[in-house]
Amino acid sequence: MNKWRLLPVASAVAAVMAGQAMAVEFHGYARSGIGWTSGGGDQECFAATGAAAKYRLGNECETYAELKLGQELWAEGGKSFYFDTNLAYAISQQNDWEQVEPAFREVNVQARNVFDALPGATLWAGKRFYQRHDVHMLDFYYWDISGPGAGLENVDLGFGKLSLAVTRNTEEGGAAGFGSDDNAYNNVFDIRLAGLQTNQDGNLELGLDYGRAGTKHDASLHPDATKDGYMLTAQHTQGNFFGGFNKFVAQYATDSMTSWNSGHSQGASTSNHGNMLRLINHGVVQPASDWELMYVALYQDIDLDNNNGSTWYSAGVRPMYKWSNTMSTLLELGYDNVKDQASGKRNDQMKYTLAQQWQAGDSIWARPAIRLFATYADWNDKWGDRAGTSEANDGEVTFGVQMEAWW
Repeated sequence: MNKWRLLPVASAVAAVMAGQAMAVEFHGYARSGIGWTSGGGDQECFAATGAAAKYRLGNECETYAELKLGQELWAEGGKSFYFDTNLAYAISQQNDWEQVEPAFREVNVQARNVFDALPGATLWAGKRFYQRHDVHMLDFYYWDISGPGAGLENVDLGFGKLSLAVTRNTEEGGAAGFGSDDNAYNNVFDIRLAGLQTNQDGNLELGLDYGRAGTKHDASLHPDATKDGYMLTAQHTQGNFFGGFNKFVAQYATDSMTSWNSGHSQGASTSNHGNMLRLINHGVVQPASDWELMYVALYQDIDLDNNNGSTWYSAGVRPMYKWSNTMSTLLELGYDNVKDQASGKRNDQMKYTLAQQWQAGDSIWARPAIRLFATYADWNDKWGDRAGTSEANDGEVTFGVQMEAWW
């Protein structure tokens, strides 16, 4: 192409960029390390059979990273457009060279204050981690509708902030017919009202998620497919709680929303007819200047028509003693008990981890961190794949070194 033809285009781009904020923001998360099992071989990770999550300290066996690059592409008079991305990958942490196919978890644009009548609100579209809520000790996301979507969030109503969104995730199988790729799609419509003040330093967030499955062209769902379902969430956050915070969460879901139990829907499945009730209490307290403690208590009951549900109880604590602002010792104790709906039998597991840690600051949330750890777990399985085998009632020790960072 003639270089002279490019000059007007380059000049126009330069003129547009001259009035824009061009600083690139780099955020992310990463963990990696090396570990061994006392019985020989690589580090083994322990999760109670049937549980939806595991206690994570000294109990993560992979390298995982999320690398986020974002930039404000335009700003004027309090209005702005922000472009955000997130490239994530996970590998088994076994070799120098491990081939991986990274995933773009987030690619979206967030338009802030573009509606004069809705100051503070954000219009967005694209793939996004959308207002996720989790229990950090378990790495358990109990409210997470992330995926391709669009929405309007943080509309100030005076007494609280309203957010509206729709996301979609494809479900493999479940649909068949001319022109179909044998996949169904699930739309989730999300309504949230947050920031409802209940007491001093306390606020309530309420949410309704409705999921419904659909198909392409002439494809159809199985006659017994669950098709749709809803999830209700109420979350109370108490700030200034013994030097930290406490969150109490109550959730109820039906049919297609009982599958992932996080807000995602699987409506093409024929096995999700039923309901789910979940109660979670978790948080962090600071009983003394050199002590912090993370805790969780969880109850989840999935009652399915086909009797393939389960009841999961979990309780854990993670106290941290701070020797200095860069060195600490942590102990994590976690207990899980999972009851099979069909047989009434139970699996349980107790997990113990002692870790010596060096971290960037004296908070229990301070990262980056490098930790030496030793973990012991013992379990007793009465149902599932291990039941009736030599591993049904067993215990194991692992040890290693791990780094964890977020920024």
